[in-house]
Amino acid sequence: MVAFCGLALAVTGCASVEVVMPGAKPVADAEPRRERAELTASLDRLEDSPWAENKAVETDSFVQALFGGGAPSPKEDAERYLADLEGQATLTVRRDIEATLSAVWNVARNGKEAASALEPVQGDLRTLEAAIVEARRCRLVYAEALKMLGDDDPSVTRDEVRLVKSRFNQAIMELGRTADLVSTRLEGDLAPSYAQNTPAL
Repeated sequence: MVAFCGLALAVTGCASVEVVMPGAKPVADAEPRRERAELTASLDRLEDSPWAENKAVETDSFVQALFGGGAPSPKEDAERYLADLEGQATLTVRRDIEATLSAVWNVARNGKEAASALEPVQGDLRTLEAAIVEARRCRLVYAEALKMLGDDDPSVTRDEVRLVKSRFNQAIMELGRTADLVSTRLEGDLAPSYAQNTPAL
């Protein structure tokens, strides 16, 4: 009996060993793993926008997060964003747009990797929902910033604004498809479609 207890203590002391009762779903899927940690980190990078300090406290309401709920409007964020820029503002905004678009695609890529490598949990879907909300807001803020820059900088045209919106729309659609993948694995064929419910604003 003593030998058995010693063996049990040795096993439980090793973090890499999983003990699962027959027929039970492993709980380790709910724990952070590399793919899930990378997905969460990619959302953090996306949310670290140039105007991040102006964001209101996050809420659990998708509608409030998307349409304001006390947060600064996209135009207000754009005004503060531009006011803090020094030097070649147009160049900085264009670079920030590229960095943000890269961050959006990174969330989608990491979401697909997590969905394939892990048994998805609801938190994975919430991460992707938050990324969709953030990407849509970034699209609006950058569009407002470009319009303001265009008042004084003739190099910023309406075509550029439309192109930026279009590129964000494509990235948001990819986030939606990734969310659909996770949602389907969570809920089966009755899962809602995120890709079809991320219209342009």
